[in-house]
Amino acid sequence: MANLIQSDIKLFRKRYDEALEMRGIPCTYQFPIIPDTNIQGESLVDSYSAPMDTSIFFESNPKAKTLKRFGWVVENHEDLPFLIHCSWNLPQVQKDSIFSIAGQYSELPERVFRVTEIAYDLQAPDHIVCKIVPVYDKTQLLGRTKTERANTFNKSNHFLKSNTDFRGDYYTTKADKEV
Repeated sequence: MANLIQSDIKLFRKRYDEALEMRGIPCTYQFPIIPDTNIQGESLVDSYSAPMDTSIFFESNPKAKTLKRFGWVVENHEDLPFLIHCSWNLPQVQKDSIFSIAGQYSELPERVFRVTEIAYDLQAPDHIVCKIVPVYDKTQLLGRTKTERANTFNKSNHFLKSNTDFRGDYYTTKADKEV
């Protein structure tokens, strides 16, 4: 197989995007804005982007060989994670991104999945593969409250104060006007 470089891989990615539109599962996608971690290495996400409509391929029962091909270590063949195959052109795919899949043909409530790891095929990187976990409690998606965020960013290592632009001029936000 020849190497797919330059314009060849761009055509291959467009072809995969077309396949996603035709045969993929419609869902909404959100990426975290300014993700952070705590001392224990657990992720803290303050807010997510606006939901974007996209299509994915959902793999609910992947083979251990598939996971090993992407470099993920598999210890137990009985309890394997879910996989989502998404477009290479999807903006800002990263850890802790959210995919929400609604009931397609029925009025089932939407299922929310959080990305834990990301990989792609090195031979032909035409799409991104995300290892995901289901989110059962949607209230735990966001990590910190407003007061915790205000206390986090008022330390001496953050030289800009809240509601201050790079020149040092103060400005008001919609949240300030509501209060």
